[in-house]
Amino acid sequence: MSVFQLLERGAALCAGRPFLRFEGREIGYPDALALARKIAAALAGRGFGRGDHAAVLSPNEPNAFIASFGILGAGLSYVPANPRNAPAATEAALDLLDVRVLFYHGAFEPLVQDLRSRSSKIALFVRLDAGETASMRLQDLVADADPAAELPLPRLSDTAFVGQTGGTTGEPKGVLISHGAVIAFVEKYLAELPDAAPVLLAATPLTHAAGMLAMPAVAQGGTIVLMAQPDLPRFLDLIGEERVTTAFLPPTAIYRLLDLPDVAGRDYSSLRHFLYGAAPMSVERLRQALDVFGPVMTQSYGQTECHTFITLMRPADHFLDGRIAGDARLSACGRPTLGTTVVIRSDDGRRTPVGEAGEICVQSDLAMSGYYKDPVATAEVIRDGFVHTGDIGFVDADGFLHIVDRKKELIISGGFNVYPAEVETVVAGHPCVSDCAVVGVADPHWGEAVTAVVELKSGAELTGEDLLAFCRPRLGGVKTPKRVAFWPQLPRSAAGKVLRKEVRAALSARDAGSDAATGAALTDGDR
Repeated sequence: MSVFQLLERGAALCAGRPFLRFEGREIGYPDALALARKIAAALAGRGFGRGDHAAVLSPNEPNAFIASFGILGAGLSYVPANPRNAPAATEAALDLLDVRVLFYHGAFEPLVQDLRSRSSKIALFVRLDAGETASMRLQDLVADADPAAELPLPRLSDTAFVGQTGGTTGEPKGVLISHGAVIAFVEKYLAELPDAAPVLLAATPLTHAAGMLAMPAVAQGGTIVLMAQPDLPRFLDLIGEERVTTAFLPPTAIYRLLDLPDVAGRDYSSLRHFLYGAAPMSVERLRQALDVFGPVMTQSYGQTECHTFITLMRPADHFLDGRIAGDARLSACGRPTLGTTVVIRSDDGRRTPVGEAGEICVQSDLAMSGYYKDPVATAEVIRDGFVHTGDIGFVDADGFLHIVDRKKELIISGGFNVYPAEVETVVAGHPCVSDCAVVGVADPHWGEAVTAVVELKSGAELTGEDLLAFCRPRLGGVKTPKRVAFWPQLPRSAAGKVLRKEVRAALSARDAGSDAATGAALTDGDR
């Protein structure tokens, strides 16, 4: 089975349910499948096929989603281009991944005009929406295409998606994800979180987690409720209006959702799974979410190199003896999914005992095939059949995985190891804190000073001294931040992750004499 066949399967099982709803429009499975088949036939008819890469650069929009299936149906590999990237980063990514076909939304017409003159690799530009400036529009591409044309059937080992690492710890890389790895995710998802008639609310970019989470919904003939932008009050409206069964947001967005004044008074009776992931979630905020949304919170852990579903924290896992579980359970990210093995290894390669932290290593059919044109980096990550994630964690006595932090973001303060995520969980638990980032900043006394940069809730007031007093009994002297800075807004990626790298760079610039650039109010803690 190929990823394109998920759409064919959904069309056969949909029982009249719509494929997609978007801003008052409704698209049925027959129409979506016919357009996807036309796109595939048109691409194949122009000589594109196996081994070629085609990208979609667009905000969340129906034709963009359908085009991704058309690309896969022609046997090409789909490159989800991040619509929130800076133009220079987008151009660099398309070049790095040797993209030959670019489907784009008219919002990116200025960038495309530059690409036409500079890129020698892109052979076909197709505008998804109407526009007079485009030399080729989607309606032109498919005008004479036959939806009944025979399409190639990729092998399971062929590349379906070419993901991209975020570049937070080095240069971005292309990540090759096979049809088999995507199908494996769908099979695991349907086994772990069955839903006969799913309605998925996709508010975050389809280029990220929302796009992969749509695959099991499509395979079941479910409905995707698509939002162009993650408007949080509207997100709450749609849950009730569309009888949404599944939704996803990163923790930072859930925090803002929980801060809305009327969040507790809405109808969430249709929700079965409110998925969260992509970053650690504060235990206190998770408790609040469980109180507001009910027993539906569902966490998955994955990374681009072993995507989406390494472990799963089911709704029931958040409870013990009929009550919300304690911190020791809520701080976990679940147990390994069916067919996935998680091993914790120390720096010398030994397997650590229960409760001892080390690098998380994963053996799974979710794993990438490798990095695009980078065998050296591939060999560094995939060793002995395991993906070495670069994440630090431990497995508790009940088999739950706990992520401590990224190996490369470890802070060494006064000779002790401090993992930022552990400190962030405590800081974010303060009732005045909306979100935070914890980084190590060079310090003559500590080597690296544990520094918390805090974004407060609207209207909240908090001093650095009060926050340190809150943290000290919960973290102890070593892990309690030595410095606190308050910023009006933290830098975030398109997926909603707080960008520690940018936070660290801004603080370092302040220490070098450009204090005004950060707008930070700094408080020193214990020395």
